[in-house]
Amino acid sequence: MISNSASWVLDTGCEAHIYNNLQVLKRSRRLSKDEMILRLGDGKVVATEAVGSLRLVSNLIMTAQHRGKMDNHENAQIWHARLGHISKDRIRRLVDSKSLEIDNLDHLPTCEFCLKGKMTKKPFVGQSAIANGLLDLVHTDVCGPVSISARGGFSYFITFTDDHSRYGYVYLMRYKSEAFGRFKEYRLEVENQTNRKIKALRSDREGEYLSGEFIDYLKENKILSPWTPSGMPQLNAVAERRN
Repeated sequence: MISNSASWVLDTGCEAHIYNNLQVLKRSRRLSKDEMILRLGDGKVVATEAVGSLRLVSNLIMTAQHRGKMDNHENAQIWHARLGHISKDRIRRLVDSKSLEIDNLDHLPTCEFCLKGKMTKKPFVGQSAIANGLLDLVHTDVCGPVSISARGGFSYFITFTDDHSRYGYVYLMRYKSEAFGRFKEYRLEVENQTNRKIKALRSDREGEYLSGEFIDYLKENKILSPWTPSGMPQLNAVAERRN
């Protein structure tokens, strides 16, 4: 405690400074007994009579208000994320109610995660044109593993659906890697039965359709492979609905 009103000792390790003259306090508030106590260096405990603020004429340093601030923009962005990506208006209400202390809230940068979370995919309307002839386009998809395996340990199956007739085949598989062999089996049967050639095989971009031997086989037999983009099963809707 310093009794001389002209000098102060700056203590960067304390939360608030102590003064022994109530007359210099501004906007002070009287405290009830034992509402706030102080433990002195010699072990004595004294009661605090009032709290308030005072005005320093020069060399104003408010250590009680010091914070380890980085960029104010980042400070606002961190609180935006901590509070569940709430809107700027809701953060402003918290600041106005003194629940938060954030400077330059107007400079809150655009949140990439909020933009992604609010993105919507437009509905797929209408119907794709149906292939003109048998085997002009075949849709395929792999499903599994299913929770209960079929007799023989089959936990996957692959489907092949002709776009023109919507006639489909289903083959059981123990492993996804068997997809290439099942396609060759399917191709041999349907081309023999219809005396027509498969012109295109539509599938998603799963690994079983992107193996080197599968791709080379399609090229060698002049079969197109219009893969659907990732995350857009609607473009392979014929096979997806069958599964």
